[in-house]
Amino acid sequence: MPQRKELTWSQLRVGVMVGAALLVLAVGIFFVSGQVGLLHGHYQLNAYFADAQGLRPGAQVQLAGVPVGNVSSVTLSNSENPNRAVLVQMRISSTHRNEIRADSVATIETAGLLGQEFVNISRGSVSQPVVAAEGDVKTSQQADIKAVVHNANDVLTNLTALSQKLNSITGQITAGKGTIGKFIYDPSLYNRLNDTLAKLQTVANELSHGNGTFAQLANNRELYDKLNSTVNRANQMMNQIQHGNGTVAKLINDPSMYNNLNQTITAAHDLLDGINNGHGTLGKLVKDPELYNRFNRVAANVDTITGRMAKGQGSLGLLSTNGRLYNNLSASSQSLREFLEEFRKSPKKYLTLHLRIF
Repeated sequence: MPQRKELTWSQLRVGVMVGAALLVLAVGIFFVSGQVGLLHGHYQLNAYFADAQGLRPGAQVQLAGVPVGNVSSVTLSNSENPNRAVLVQMRISSTHRNEIRADSVATIETAGLLGQEFVNISRGSVSQPVVAAEGDVKTSQQADIKAVVHNANDVLTNLTALSQKLNSITGQITAGKGTIGKFIYDPSLYNRLNDTLAKLQTVANELSHGNGTFAQLANNRELYDKLNSTVNRANQMMNQIQHGNGTVAKLINDPSMYNNLNQTITAAHDLLDGINNGHGTLGKLVKDPELYNRFNRVAANVDTITGRMAKGQGSLGLLSTNGRLYNNLSASSQSLREFLEEFRKSPKKYLTLHLRIF
């Protein structure tokens, strides 16, 4: 018959300590793995993403930054929608059931730049309905950290190229090349600027001592008084014009002048319309083709007459070209003049009546 072995208190104490350590270890592993709400119930929610972005089962699920559960599975979905390619099933503590509502949004985020991915759900509004168990939570895809790092690499590459160009430019400037290099290192430019400043200083001294035209303009009190008086007169004239005094003010402010001018413009407009429509004498002169034809015929006749006169045809032509006819007419005119003078002297000589009786 086998001998019964008795347990001492020291052996029992060691066993209890080992069991407690194992229990603490299990609880620690449970919390580290993201299992929260050990003493509370859980329910499942689903979320669809276009890309899992490195999310793994067991990852933490946060509600507004507070841990409320963990990811139970990450699988490919059967949906043909590219935005719902990945199905993420989450195990959420039942104590936060009323916090996740229809307007809550789940996103995959990273703890730090190179940390572990987790799911963060925004807290819903009280006016929205609660998402039921096995329900779907709205999602929003965050920028992939890989894409961010890739873009950062592009930025660093561009910065490196820019730095090289800046080094090249500064090297050229240091060597005294280019406009900026000449400006900094060329002593002749410094000498020119120094000469220019010296000349400006000379001009300033002349101005301060009252020499030259500009100095007189700047320092002459009499000229200032004259300019001030001119400005005052201009202000007085503008005030008079503004208050309706003087001829210019009447032209600007008197409405009768505007009315008269408007009436004159209207009358001129009516006159031009009448002329354009062929009314009145001016309208006939401008629009009537018969009058033009008459003038044209008269001009043609005058041209014909002058042509004949130039050729010596007709009386006027002979008169203008035949010297003999001109001399005869001149002699006849002279004889007529002498006769009239003699007639005035002794009219009885020519007015004697001879009366005969048969």
